[in-house]
Amino acid sequence: MQKEITSSVPLLDERGHVVSPGYARRMVFGYDRERIRAGPFALKEWDFYQIAAGEYVLQLTIGHVSYMASFSATLFHITNGERAAFSRMRPLPLRSMRMPVTPEEPGVLSAEGRDFSMRFETAAGSRHLVLHGRGAEADVTLVNDPDDDKMAIATPFTNPRQFYLNCKENFYEARGGAQIGGLSVALKPGDTALLDWGRGVWPFRHEWFWGNGAANTCGGRFGFNIGWGFGNTSNATENMFFWNGKAYKLGVLRAERDEREYMAPWHFCDEEGRFDFVMTPVYDNFTQTKLAFVDTRCHQVFGRYDGTAVLPGGETLEIRDLLAFCEHAQNRW
Repeated sequence: MQKEITSSVPLLDERGHVVSPGYARRMVFGYDRERIRAGPFALKEWDFYQIAAGEYVLQLTIGHVSYMASFSATLFHITNGERAAFSRMRPLPLRSMRMPVTPEEPGVLSAEGRDFSMRFETAAGSRHLVLHGRGAEADVTLVNDPDDDKMAIATPFTNPRQFYLNCKENFYEARGGAQIGGLSVALKPGDTALLDWGRGVWPFRHEWFWGNGAANTCGGRFGFNIGWGFGNTSNATENMFFWNGKAYKLGVLRAERDEREYMAPWHFCDEEGRFDFVMTPVYDNFTQTKLAFVDTRCHQVFGRYDGTAVLPGGETLEIRDLLAFCEHAQNRW
């Protein structure tokens, strides 16, 4: 039941409905804001980068939820819990922010305010992320093979005018560094980065689970993306693992966890037994925002992943001590 889209298609038809729900290995869904049939406060768009540097994690975001735009950077240490953040907001951007309509084409996404500037520049095979702000500086270059497979998905909801378009690229090599508040990190060879590129209109109340990780291990480049609980995934899930730039699709994933304790072990296994991992948590990057009618809660749990991934030819990758995360978000926004 995993419907793969292999050629270019428009994301939405003239009624604002998803044309071809399914997944792809690169962005083949043509995103046209003019076809969105939703109220002025419904659209949500973001470019989110997460850089894993040993036990430091750096996150950089430019995005909006129509009634508020956000430009932020966070740096934290998953062992001792040290954390520093920079954030600026801009009210009522509506659709004036011209976010990229594809994650892959060269271009620049930038924002400026009285005391900050932020710039994400995309080129073939690289991205340059720069932040200058009061008490915050970041200059990061990300390099990847543009031919690597990605996880792209077009997900509908019960309301046919709601949708989620998402692309995840999770094996960039990261260079550079950042300083936020009293924390700083210098990136070194082997550090990796993730792009989470999202566009959509969906229910005001929603939740999701999302996990991702990547590392040089077993003599190659391994990574994975898993997720569930968000939208109608009867045509495709976003579950995949990656090996040396190639994506291997997974179907429904079973997740066993203690719902009362995020720091207890999590077990993930797909229906065919090709992806079987236990995550032993080490840090819960919990965030919550309450402002007027907005209420967001996210437990982004980082842990050590141990398990196996089986390639189509039967070769088994034995993965040990892979530092990655799985998050549970419950939102009203």
